[in-house]
Amino acid sequence: MPTKHDHVEKNHKIAVMGGTFDPIHNGHLAVAHAVLDAFAPQRILFMPGGHPPHKPHKPVTDGEHRFKMALAAVCETPAFDVSRLEIDREGPSYTVDTIEDLRRICPEGAEIYFIIGADALMEITMWEGADRLLKLCKFVAVCRPGYQIDNEYVEKLRNQHGAEVHILEGPALEISGTALREKFAAGKSVGGLMPKVAEDYAITHGLYNTPPVDLSPARFDAVKAELELRLSAKRFKHTLGTVTEAEKLANHYGADANKARWAALLHDCAKEFSAAKKHLLCDVWQIPTDDIMRTDIDITHSLLGAESARRHFYVTDGEILQAISRHTMGAKDMTLLDKIIMLADYIEPCRPACPIVAKQREQAYTNINESLITGITATNEDLRQRGKLVHPWCFEMLENLKEGL
Repeated sequence: MPTKHDHVEKNHKIAVMGGTFDPIHNGHLAVAHAVLDAFAPQRILFMPGGHPPHKPHKPVTDGEHRFKMALAAVCETPAFDVSRLEIDREGPSYTVDTIEDLRRICPEGAEIYFIIGADALMEITMWEGADRLLKLCKFVAVCRPGYQIDNEYVEKLRNQHGAEVHILEGPALEISGTALREKFAAGKSVGGLMPKVAEDYAITHGLYNTPPVDLSPARFDAVKAELELRLSAKRFKHTLGTVTEAEKLANHYGADANKARWAALLHDCAKEFSAAKKHLLCDVWQIPTDDIMRTDIDITHSLLGAESARRHFYVTDGEILQAISRHTMGAKDMTLLDKIIMLADYIEPCRPACPIVAKQREQAYTNINESLITGITATNEDLRQRGKLVHPWCFEMLENLKEGL
């Protein structure tokens, strides 16, 4: 039966990376990868601190959250794992106790490396149980680029304390946990500074005073500003037109106007991803595709858009996400909100007033099904003339709309 330490108890060579990981970030991972390349341990064990004695009065995020956030960040790297040793230990958490525990867990004679910042190494003789610690494990002192380590002091550790110290120049990634927490609290992006899954965990669980994920006007404006940077000018203009039309349709038919605004705002957020990116993201995000979708990958932008809205803009409302996902190929059981977003996409005011669109606009506020049937029928015929296949969902939707007349 597995034990709580089965990730290390069979390992003969491990490297331990301690820290509060509040939050874990790409600087931590870059150092871990550098150690993995240089020393080839079987396992690099991230060790979130429980009650750091050097930070007695500084508030630290709950250990369970830091453990799960770290685990999310490293779980896809086979050689990385996260230990609960320190967060489960009562009282102050000293490194010497952790290494002694690992000595009891790992096979006899196991090599244990402790990863330490070069500046922290300069103070190690003042740590609790330093004399024991310096003999219990080997040390990898990671130097920031440009940092001049005191070689005389390192030799003293080796000669007087019997310490085995290796010097490793670390990657040029200076990321501050404090700065990340401040960004979270201000509702700013931390993209590129920490793994996306860890960022998602922090936001989902409201860590670091993250503003709640809401559908407020202020947040709507912030997402709109981000989309203006992401989309081409033409696509952004179309998006704003769809928002305007969706809100009008929602008010006319008694639907939730705010949900309509949000679904319309994000309906094309994945539209301008390249074809290669669409193919890859369908695989990475595990979006089921069929032969027609793989042949005409652009039609998946509605499915990808819903997932992007969830992953990148933290929209969790199921009705909004469904309306985004259905605005291109539809479904046989379209809801009112689904219909509103699809129709708004067809008739938004920036669309050229061709005969089909003009007819849809005439029908839009008297019979929403009729207006959609007009547009879908014309779209299907256009696809047929261009030698493209129409997805079966479109036919199912069309039949269902006709039944609703």
